Amino acid sequence: MPRGAVACDDCGACAKSGWKENREVYDGLDLPDDDDFDYDEFVSREFGAAKPRRGMNRELFWRWVAAIVLAVMVLGYLVAAF
Repeated sequence: MPRGAVACDDCGACAKSGWKENREVYDGLDLPDDDDFDYDEFVSREFGAAKPRRGMNRELFWRWVAAIVLAVMVLGYLVAAF
């Protein structure tokens, strides 16, 4: 754009609003319609499906930790009582 230009001569946008009244239709760009767009399918295609985790999940891990801590506390109480 030339220096001091108020609007783009190439696209013909209005200097006040920035919009062009007679805009071209962008059919050749292959843009998806908003109604046809499936976000979950897009994420799966772009990033791949989530891989199943191996081993214990966090909830099971913390349950085992709680059970072991409780068992150690009960065992400590019983040893100290006798």
